[in-house]
Amino acid sequence: MPVARIERIVAGVVKSRVERGADGTFACHEFGSNVHAVALTTLDEVADYLRANPRSGVRMNPGWVKISRNIHIDGVLLR
Repeated sequence: MPVARIERIVAGVVKSRVERGADGTFACHEFGSNVHAVALTTLDEVADYLRANPRSGVRMNPGWVKISRNIHIDGVLLR
């Protein structure tokens, strides 16, 4: 089943959501990096990247900030 949403949830409240950037891709980052994003085209690819790279992050709105904690994939906590 394809991934429908990737969100940051804190205390049961959705604080931010993964959204596409201006170039139409999702931006993931390795642990320790805020530059040199890995551009991915689907939420499935983002979920696979986050699962395969512990402590990595993904850009979320509002604010287009890199989030690496409290990430939920279809409502399930990543870590």
